[in-house]
Amino acid sequence: MLKIKGLLISILLLAGILAGCNETPAENKDSTTEAVNVDATDWPRTFKDALGKEIVIEEKPEKMVSLWYFYPEILVALGEPPAATTEKEYLSSLAYLQGKLDSVEELGDKLSPSIEKILSTDPDYILATEHQEKLYESLEKVAPVITLKSKDIYENWQYGLRTVAEIIGKEDEAEKVIARMMKEISSGREALKSIQGESVALILSWDGKTFNVLGEENPVYTLAFDQEMGLGLTPDDTFKGTNNEFTSFEGISTVQADHIFLIGDITKKEELMNDLKQSNVWNNLNAVKKGNIYSMDSSAITGGPLAVEYALQNITNALHKF
Repeated sequence: MLKIKGLLISILLLAGILAGCNETPAENKDSTTEAVNVDATDWPRTFKDALGKEIVIEEKPEKMVSLWYFYPEILVALGEPPAATTEKEYLSSLAYLQGKLDSVEELGDKLSPSIEKILSTDPDYILATEHQEKLYESLEKVAPVITLKSKDIYENWQYGLRTVAEIIGKEDEAEKVIARMMKEISSGREALKSIQGESVALILSWDGKTFNVLGEENPVYTLAFDQEMGLGLTPDDTFKGTNNEFTSFEGISTVQADHIFLIGDITKKEELMNDLKQSNVWNNLNAVKKGNIYSMDSSAITGGPLAVEYALQNITNALHKF
C-alpha cells in the first residue's frame, strides 16, 4: 500500500511538472504576440495626406525634408529636427530655433527649393504644402511627398503638432507638449485675471510704415483672446474679427486699446520706436499715454507650438505686472 501511495504521489508530481512546462511556452507565446501586435500597430502605418493620397510608411522616418516654414518648428518641438529645410536663414533667426538648425541643410526659397540639394539629402519623406503643387512631379522622383494644408496647420498648432507626430511616430511626445503648453496657458490666464476688462491690440509691422491689427485667423490672436485655448484677454472692440491693415499711418488713430503689442523685427525695435515717438498720431493713442506699449519679435507669428509658447511668455510677462 505504501508503495502504491508513493507511486501515486510520484505520478502526481510528474504531472504537475509537465503541466508547468506546458504553461510556460503558452505564456511566452502570449507575450510575444502582444509585442508583435504593438510593433505592427506602429509600423507600417498608412497616412492619408491633404490631397487624399494614402502613403504607406514602412518604418519610422529618420530623414525628413521640410518645404514650408512651420515644419521645422514642429519637428524641433518633437525632438526630431529635419535633415533639410527651405528658409533656413530666416528660421534660424527665430528666438526658439536659434542653434537648433545648425546641422540642417539649406534648400533655398520655399516656393522654388533646390531639387538637387533635396536629392543630395536622400530623404525618407518630403513634407510639402499645396504651395508646392507645381513641383510634385519632380519631388516624387526623389522621395514620397506628404502634403498638408498650410492654413489648417497655421490656424491650429495642436492639429499641426499631432499630424506631424503621426507621420514620424511621436504621438506620445506631441501629447506631452500639448499638455505642458495648455497648463502654461491656463496658468497665464489665471495670472492675468487682474487686467480683465482692459483691452489689448496686437499690431504687426514689418517695415515701420504699414501697420496691421491682427484678427481672429491669426494664432497670436487666438492665444491672446480665446477663453479656452488662450489667455482670455479683451480685444479692442474696434478690431474684432479679421485683420485690419491701415492704408495710411493715420488710420492707427482708431486703435483705442489700453495695451498694444507691436510685433515685428525686434532688431529694428529702437529705430521703429524713435520714428513713432515723432508722430502726434502715435503719441495720442490711449496705450501710449498710459505707457503700455510692448515689443514682440516676429518669432511669435509662425503659428507653431514654439511660436505660441514664445508669444505666451512675452504677453504674460508684459501684463502680469499690472
